[in-house]
Amino acid sequence: MKRNQGFTLVELMIVIAIVGVIMAVALPAYNSHVQKTRRSDARTALQEAAARQERIYTESNTYTADLTRLVTNPDGQSSPEGYYDISVALSCSRTVSNTSYSSCFTLTATAKGLQADDAECATLTLTHAGVKASTPAGGDCW
Repeated sequence: MKRNQGFTLVELMIVIAIVGVIMAVALPAYNSHVQKTRRSDARTALQEAAARQERIYTESNTYTADLTRLVTNPDGQSSPEGYYDISVALSCSRTVSNTSYSSCFTLTATAKGLQADDAECATLTLTHAGVKASTPAGGDCW
């Protein structure tokens, strides 16, 4: 006599329940890890832009607001991997002979696209003095 082979409905439901529990635990942990890894894109972009700002300041005695001179991404405003928009704000201005010079800057990386869901580190900032910050405050972003 031939014996039926296969899985019962109860066995299949148990396996599906186990896989569901594993996915419920593993997927958020994986997404959190991916977001933390993508933050390096912002850190790299800000540090490279700050180094370029210092080079420009050495040559012209002022910082620049021209992102195309600071960011290597072809669009001129995104981080290398494209997960962050980069912006620059100049301050500490002085005027000499009708020419304005800026001696302070703040670079900001704002999460976008796939990284926009990163609630721990929505923005990262770096100033001319090397001060690193993030919003919301208290996140381990740097």
